[in-house]
Amino acid sequence: MRKGLDQRGVEPLAMKLFAGIVLLVIGLGIGYAVYTWAGKGATGMLSFTVTVSPTSAVVSPGSTVTVNVSVQRIGPYDKEVTLSASGLPANVAVNFSPSSGVPAFGSTMTIVVGSSAQPTVTTITIKATGTDGVQQTATFELTVE
Repeated sequence: MRKGLDQRGVEPLAMKLFAGIVLLVIGLGIGYAVYTWAGKGATGMLSFTVTVSPTSAVVSPGSTVTVNVSVQRIGPYDKEVTLSASGLPANVAVNFSPSSGVPAFGSTMTIVVGSSAQPTVTTITIKATGTDGVQQTATFELTVE
């Protein structure tokens, strides 16, 4: 009779162990996902900054503006960062020299306003993107008279 009691006691114990292992694996999976998600946010905050100087300009059609762009490292960030611009009005172009580098570095943003550009006030977004996907932005307000 003792043999039967042992068998009934082992099966529920095995099921409890199996359920515990399943819950542990699920918990570890969720914990890893949260850690990865939070880590990306921390990496973004501890990577680099991008600033522009001056932050605005008033220009006439057919003119050129140069703006200093500074990409500064925060912590041990050592990935290459590429600069780009968006939000440009029609007949306005932007070039960066250099267009990429490893922080800390400076770049000259040249804004070329075509002679047929229409009067407008627009915000140009300067985006700095690291090879690891981290992005930071700065803005420049362009007024075409």
